[in-house]
Amino acid sequence: IGADPSTLPARCRATTTTNVNAPKLDIVKSAPASFVVGVQGAYTLQVTNSGTAATTGNATVTDVIPADLVINSAPGCTISGQTVTCTIPAPMATGATTSFTINVTPTAAASGQTLTNTATVQGGGDPRCPLPVPAPLAEGGPDPVCSSTVDVPVDAPELTVVKTASAATF
Repeated sequence: IGADPSTLPARCRATTTTNVNAPKLDIVKSAPASFVVGVQGAYTLQVTNSGTAATTGNATVTDVIPADLVINSAPGCTISGQTVTCTIPAPMATGATTSFTINVTPTAAASGQTLTNTATVQGGGDPRCPLPVPAPLAEGGPDPVCSSTVDVPVDAPELTVVKTASAATF
């Protein structure tokens, strides 16, 4: 009793490796190369379960949209102020992917800016991205494993004025 295992003969020692199956949620956020003031654009959020097991609970995607963008729609999600929340019901199979689109229109206040926007995914049983967010993580921003960020410049609208006249009739 209490013997150091390294001093035991090889026939008395054993090592076992146990693989733990778990979901692993990855999120990729994409956007066009730029937005134009007054013209609808869209963010796309794609979540993939690249783990070794299906999700065991609902996963939640959260995206706080910059204030200079008007949210037009986000099919399959809820909108509260500038926050878009999308729920992925369990189980999400290994290798499965689901996507959400957030349609936005830049306001004049966004002209000339580059808007930074981050989406996060949490829950679903992924031990890397738990819900609720642990306090140190909540204070320091999103975990890069559980989030995706895009930077999109906003261009002013291009206006062209063409004047035409017909021949005068007297």
